[in-house]
Amino acid sequence: GNVVAMASITAQENIISRLFTTFNTYPDNIEREGGKVTFIWNKELGPGESFEVETKTNWFYPLIIILLVVGIVYFFKKVTTKDLELRKKIRFVKTKGGEFGLKVSIMVTSNEHLDNVRIKDKLPALAKIHETFSGEKPSVIDQKKRKIEWNFGKLEAGERRMVSYVIYSKIGVLGRFALPPAAGFYEKEGEEHESHSNRAYFVAEQARKESQ
Repeated sequence: GNVVAMASITAQENIISRLFTTFNTYPDNIEREGGKVTFIWNKELGPGESFEVETKTNWFYPLIIILLVVGIVYFFKKVTTKDLELRKKIRFVKTKGGEFGLKVSIMVTSNEHLDNVRIKDKLPALAKIHETFSGEKPSVIDQKKRKIEWNFGKLEAGERRMVSYVIYSKIGVLGRFALPPAAGFYEKEGEEHESHSNRAYFVAEQARKESQ
């Protein structure tokens, strides 16, 4: 026009895109409402004058950040996730003869296709193993060498197996003690590997009180 007039330009971004947005001139006012951010430019224009604001949002850097985060998470999961995971736990059980008894359970989880999977566990000294088993029966029980073993052959990715056995002793045990970790042996792509479970703990005094 041929008179002085006030020109106003607005641009709206969200709280994420605003971090990667640049302007050719800084806004006069910034308004925030929820997740939206509004930028406002005001300028007084005389006859024949024009006002132009240029905004640029560069998504290259956030894309790089997202790819880096995904890569780090994938690498961390790959490093911390075992091909064969073993989780061992124990709990007190009552026996018919009144002996001190424990049920030992081992959860076996395969995260990859594995061949020739074998699970081995050590039996505590002075403890006998009950002849009845729930779930998978062991392939080897060696009382002299104090070991028990299961042979699963191959396991597919995501496959789970549970093995358990009961040990008992006529000699009472008090206090806190630990059972050694179980060991898993397997073949992956023609190579031998080994994995171990956690060490399972038990408080014998607590079990005695529960049985009374």
